Amino acid sequence: MKNKFKFIVIPTISLIAIIIVIPFTIGRLLKIGPENQTAQVINPLYNNKEEEVKDNTTTIYFLGDIMLTRGVKSSVDKNFEGDYSKLFENLDEIKDADILFGNLEGDVSARGNNVGSKYSFRMEPKVLPVLKDAGFDIVSFANNHVGDWNTTAFEDTLYGLKDNGILKTGAGFNKKEAATPTIIEKNGTRFGFLGFSDVGPAWMEAQENKSGILLANDPNIEEIISNAKNECDVLIVSFHFGDEYKTVHNARQENLAKMAIDNGADMIIGHHPHVIEDISEYKGKPIVYSLGNFIFDQSFSVNTMRGMLFSATFKDKELIKTEERIITLDKKFQPEGIFTKEEVKEKDEISSNTCPKPNKEYADMTFLNIGQIVKLPDTTYIPENLRELNSDSSIGSNICLIKEARNAFEDMTTAAKKDGYIIKAISGFRSYEFQKTLFSESMERNKENAVVSVAKPGYSEHQLGTAIDLTGSSINYAKGLTQFGDTEESKWLEENAYLYGFVLSYPKDKVDVTGYKYEPWHYRYVGIENAKEIKETNLTITEFLERNKI
Repeated sequence: MKNKFKFIVIPTISLIAIIIVIPFTIGRLLKIGPENQTAQVINPLYNNKEEEVKDNTTTIYFLGDIMLTRGVKSSVDKNFEGDYSKLFENLDEIKDADILFGNLEGDVSARGNNVGSKYSFRMEPKVLPVLKDAGFDIVSFANNHVGDWNTTAFEDTLYGLKDNGILKTGAGFNKKEAATPTIIEKNGTRFGFLGFSDVGPAWMEAQENKSGILLANDPNIEEIISNAKNECDVLIVSFHFGDEYKTVHNARQENLAKMAIDNGADMIIGHHPHVIEDISEYKGKPIVYSLGNFIFDQSFSVNTMRGMLFSATFKDKELIKTEERIITLDKKFQPEGIFTKEEVKEKDEISSNTCPKPNKEYADMTFLNIGQIVKLPDTTYIPENLRELNSDSSIGSNICLIKEARNAFEDMTTAAKKDGYIIKAISGFRSYEFQKTLFSESMERNKENAVVSVAKPGYSEHQLGTAIDLTGSSINYAKGLTQFGDTEESKWLEENAYLYGFVLSYPKDKVDVTGYKYEPWHYRYVGIENAKEIKETNLTITEFLERNKI
């Protein structure tokens, strides 16, 4: 038994020794340790984030300006009892990023003196662990507010970032450190980060023996970028540049971005304008000119209360996907969530919508065969999702259709315009009271023809939010003219309206079917498939709805 035990133990010990020695020896031969690099290398084994290798893909999230003082601090103190972590309650997703990057807009310190800037930012030290817990791996610290509270507060920020495990780029205790790319290795790819400010402050430029930041007017900027590229597989250059509150980049931004790409940058990320700017591409490399604000207290405009989340996914060192989404801020300067552009557009539309809104729940009347005989079961009916037409497709304001019909109509007028025809709406949804007034006026003018000219209140297609009256430039946008049927715009509609889901409600010589005289300007939205069938069968809407019992 004793000999058998020895037989098992001796080979086991030998095997353990081999397992330990071989990697150590190979590592020394290959010299792959961080101490052999000139760049700042972060080994993912020592990253606090839980590592998940997903098919060798790495996703980086880029966020805009982070400023957690002034109005933001006041809001946190008032609404969240001083707890900055509450600002991030709706942003759990950002923790999913393999690397999370943002721009730290100002010092984080309890010390220093205000240098007299009109807008001076100094954040409380307790914000740094909150940023780390929120998921931030690295921040750019090369911007125009880094010197607001002098070098004492600036250097406190450098120490604070390090103590809280947040990397930085674009700044350092000397020029060499500031110009050295910060490298994060993920899934076998070395991602390098550099940061420059094109808006100063010049006196905060890093020197050989002086802390500070990298400036975009550095005479050696091309060399700094090309040297950085030699240290990594993917180089991301952040610029603090551009004009504040401008949504389109300027020539200086474009020149800097292209210069950086010419010298090895694989992606350009911009900050400073406080609003989202355009995105372009140069030599196949993305240029994000401005991400706008991430968390800031600039509540004076819609554009400054939102910023972009730009995500970039890499596989085997190649960029395979990018995505732009929007983060909006509420009145407390708390991010409300991460939204697609379409979701934000819908949100904006709802908040600014001036169309009537139902005050109770109604059955859907979209396909009610309303007319001379059939009326709305509830005269107070207001359809859901009424939306206002834009100025390009309508005359006047507050012309409303249900959302689906509105979208289709705007698409139709855009197509008509491309073909050389200007078609506009002059009337859309009408309330019961408005229709009542129209009918009364028509009765006073011409009692005999009123019933076939204007629908009685409660019997009008306009009350469904799907009917629309049109006019065109060739008749100087006059309304209610039978002559509209002879115009080129009307001919275009006859050939194309069904492609967008619209059908003429009251065709010529169909008064015995529809109950209304010929109105070449009056169209109703029934959906594309239904409109095609009506077109092919030459039925009126009344006949189609009766036959199909929709």
